Amino acid sequence: MGPGVIEKLRRVEIDPGSIDVILVTHLHLDHVSDLLPFLKLKALADRRPFKIFGPPGTGRMLDLLISDRRLFGYLLDLGCSDLMDVHEVWDDVLELEPNILLKSKPVDHFNGIAYRIDLPSISITYSGDTVPDPRLIELARGTNVLIHECSFPADKLKGKHTSAEDLLRIAAEVNPEILILTHIYPEMEEELQNCVEKLRESFGGRVCAPKDLDVIEVRPR
Repeated sequence: MGPGVIEKLRRVEIDPGSIDVILVTHLHLDHVSDLLPFLKLKALADRRPFKIFGPPGTGRMLDLLISDRRLFGYLLDLGCSDLMDVHEVWDDVLELEPNILLKSKPVDHFNGIAYRIDLPSISITYSGDTVPDPRLIELARGTNVLIHECSFPADKLKGKHTSAEDLLRIAAEVNPEILILTHIYPEMEEELQNCVEKLRESFGGRVCAPKDLDVIEVRPR
């Protein structure tokens, strides 16, 4: 739910009102900034309840933002708190609905978590933001699609993130059918194509470094 998500959903003809589950990996601004606009949209439009999954602290963050009159208290008047069903997860396995499992694992990034969704014929693992973490590798083993951050080249690495060189090792160990690179910082952009080629040579799967609004076809086994 980072910046611009709602508008981009419209551009790919997905009605934001049709979304009934949101997964939050951590509470940094670039991962939650469209969450309040989404709440307001739901309150003013269909008013259908939805679930939010996130790390510990998600419920408190939303309560502070909505109920504190110094911030966005008018969202409380719109009934936004009545629409949210907040579930804080950490190291969990939950059934979203029959035959759809949601698994979460903590990762090393400021109270962050990674997610895996297991469908009957496809599994998708999303790292969120993280340093290379064995818990993420454990979560991702056997997954069809691994969506993993690739923020910086190794010589420009900042913060608790994964470098391109780190991702080479992670991809070789997880060996997904499709590897999708995300969270690309400007420092990484010039080296991105070279990184994609190295990844393809390393483990032989499909490697994608998509831009916004790109579509990646995933075929069931």
